[in-house]
Amino acid sequence: GGTLRALMAGERAQRPIALFDVTGLEARVAAEVTGFRVGDVAPAGEAERWSRSDALAVVAAREALAEARLTRGTPVSLIVGATTGGAFETEHLLVAMLRDPTLVPPRSRLLPHPISATADRLCEAAWPFDRTLTLTSACSSGANAIALADAWIRAGRASRVLVGGTDALCRLTFVGFNLLAAMDPAPCKPFDARRAGMNLGEGAAFLLLERADEAQARGAVPIAELAGWAIGSEGKHITQPEPDGTTAARLMRSALARGRIDPRDVGYINAHGTATVHNDRAECAALHLAFGESLATIPVSSNKGQIGHTLGAAGAIEAAITALSLRDGVVTPTCGLVDPDPLCDAQHVLDRGRHHRFRAAISSSFGFGGSDTVLAITEPGVFEEPLAPRDLTRRRLVITSASTHGPAGLQDAPGSANYLDPGPAPAPGASPFTPEDHLDPGRARRLDERAARLTATVAHALGTAVLPDRARVGLVNGVGLRALETAQFLAPIFEQGWRAGKPAIFPSLLLSSPAGHASVYLGLHGPVFTTSDLAASPGTAVACAADLIVAGEADAVVASGGTAVDRLFDQALGPACLDSATWRAPRTEGTSAVVIETEEHAASRGVGAIAVLAGWWSGVTLKEWLPPAPAQSARAIVVLSREDETLVAYLGERGWAGARVILVAPRSGDHEAVGGIALAAAVGALAAGRVDEALVVERTPGRWTATLLGRAL
Repeated sequence: GGTLRALMAGERAQRPIALFDVTGLEARVAAEVTGFRVGDVAPAGEAERWSRSDALAVVAAREALAEARLTRGTPVSLIVGATTGGAFETEHLLVAMLRDPTLVPPRSRLLPHPISATADRLCEAAWPFDRTLTLTSACSSGANAIALADAWIRAGRASRVLVGGTDALCRLTFVGFNLLAAMDPAPCKPFDARRAGMNLGEGAAFLLLERADEAQARGAVPIAELAGWAIGSEGKHITQPEPDGTTAARLMRSALARGRIDPRDVGYINAHGTATVHNDRAECAALHLAFGESLATIPVSSNKGQIGHTLGAAGAIEAAITALSLRDGVVTPTCGLVDPDPLCDAQHVLDRGRHHRFRAAISSSFGFGGSDTVLAITEPGVFEEPLAPRDLTRRRLVITSASTHGPAGLQDAPGSANYLDPGPAPAPGASPFTPEDHLDPGRARRLDERAARLTATVAHALGTAVLPDRARVGLVNGVGLRALETAQFLAPIFEQGWRAGKPAIFPSLLLSSPAGHASVYLGLHGPVFTTSDLAASPGTAVACAADLIVAGEADAVVASGGTAVDRLFDQALGPACLDSATWRAPRTEGTSAVVIETEEHAASRGVGAIAVLAGWWSGVTLKEWLPPAPAQSARAIVVLSREDETLVAYLGERGWAGARVILVAPRSGDHEAVGGIALAAAVGALAAGRVDEALVVERTPGRWTATLLGRAL
C-alpha cells in the first residue's frame, strides 16, 4: 500500500547514490533503498552469508506470504527472477582473487555470489519451499518467473507458487550502463522528447499465484487474475531493440488471446518504459501495432520514472503494481515526462496518478538479447476462463537430437554416448574450440567464447533435428556460476578509474548473455532465457523447456547447459558454493544441447524421435520423491555426474536397485554442467538401442533434478 500511495503522489526515489563510490561517473543518481541494512533482515550472526538482493527478497516474500495467510507447512513452490545476485558483496573479492591466485576468502563471504543463493535464503528465512527455480533473462527475469509459475499451476505441477524478482544495485551494472551511455545524469524521463537514458534502481516483489479453487477453499480474496502471458525472442541484437516492435506486438496480442481478452477491453498499459531513446520508440511502435486506434483511449505509464530500472526485479515489481492498481481502480503516472516524443504517441499519465477503473491490463518487460515477455492481468472472474493449450500432457514429448562439446570435441548423440563407456580420463583444462570451424566469423564477432561454444552446440543440434523454421523455437540455457570475466572487467575500473572499462564487454557478462547471443545468431523467436541452479542448472533447463512446450508457448525448445574453465571457480567459489573440492575427475569444461518437442511436431516434418522425455522432477530435498520404477531393470541405467552414495542408496530403495549406475565425469571431466553432458549421453545410448530407460539425476547443494528418458520405438 505504501509503495502505491507514493507512486500515485508522484514521488520519485532517485537520489545521488550512497551505496558505493561513483566519483568520476557521468551519471551518479539511482533509486536506492536508503536506510536498508542486510543485518536488520538476516538472522543474528548470518549477515555475511546474505546479499542485499537476498535481504530485499526475504522482506518482500514475507510480506506476500503474510498477506496470503497461509498455514506454515502448506506446500508452496518458489521461482525467483534475478540478474545481479550477490554481485555487490563479492565484486571486490573477485578482483582480489584475480590479482592473488592464492587468496581464498572465508566461505561465508562467497556464499552470496550465485544468484541462486536468494532461493536458499528464502527457504531458510521465509518458508519451507518444496521446489525452487532461479531464472534470469536480464530485464524480463521477474516477468518470465511469473509466466512460468502460471505454467506450473495450469499443468498441475504445483498448486501455488511464490514468484517474484529481486536485484540490488552493484558496481558492475552501474558502471556498465554508464559505459554504454545508457544512463541519464538526472532523474530519467520515459517517453519524453528530452530523455537521455535510464536510472538504475533496486528492490524486490513477490506474488503468490495459486489455483482459484485453492484460494476459494481457504477464503482468500484474490487481488487480480493472471489471465495470459507470452514469451518470445526478437532474435535481432544483444542490446538494441527491434525498431518496428513486431515481436513485442505479437506477444501483446498472444498474451491477450491466451486470456480471451479483446484488445478493446484493455484499460491500462504498464509499459517497460526505460527512458532510452530506441527502447521507448520501439515499445510505442509495438503498442500501435497491437492496439491500433484503441490505443488512444488506454492510459499508459512507466514506473521507472519513479523507482528506476530494477533489472531482474522490474517485471515482478511492475506486475505487482499493475495488480494493485487494478484492485484499487487507479493508474500510476510516468514521472519526468513533460513533453512527449511525437514518436511515442500514447495517452500518457502525467505528474500524478489518477482514479481509473479498468478490467484488464498488460505489463511488458523487454530484456537484453531481445527476450520479451508480456503479462495480461485482469479483474478476477470477469472474463472467460483462459484458453487451455492443446492437451499436450497426453502427447509424448520427445527428443529429436542431442549435441555436446567437451574433451571429445563437438559430438552428436551417438558420439556423446561414448562418455558413458569406460576409458581414459580426459586431460584437464579447456577443450579445444575454434569458432571459425563452426560459425560464420563475421556474424560471430560479438560472441565471447562461452557464447560461441553454446551457439555452435545448439546450431549442431538444430541442424540434426532439421528445424529450419524457428518462429516458435526457444532456448533455455542452464548456467551455474560465472566470475572470471566479471573480475577481468572490474579490475582495471577499480584500479585505474571507470574510463578503463570496456563497454563492448559488459553486455556479455550477464548469465543470460550466451543464450541471448545464440538466439540472435540462430534466429530463434520462441522463449529464450537462462536457469541458474548451481550444478542442477542443465536439469532445470530441461524441465523449463518441457514446461513451455506443455503450456503451448513453443513448438520446440532447445535445453542446454554450459560452463567454461574459470580460475576463480576453482580457487574458491566452487568449493564454497558447490562443494567442488570433493570432485575427483579432472577439471574440464563442456556444453550440451537437446531438442525437445512433441512427437506430433517432429512427425509433421518427417523427423523421428531418438528418445522419449517421460518425466521431469525437481525439489529441495529427496524426501518422498518417487520416480517410476523401471519395467526391466536390466535394460535401465541411472546416469549421475559423479559418485553420490546417498543418492544411489535412495534410488535403490525406490525400485532402481537393479539398474546399472554410470558416472559421466570420469570420462567427460568434471564441471558444474556435467548434468547436461550426462543427459545427452543417455539420449545417445537410448537412440542406439543400448538401453530402454535412463534416469538422469543431479544433486547439488540445496536442490536436485531428475529426468526420465525412454527409448523411442
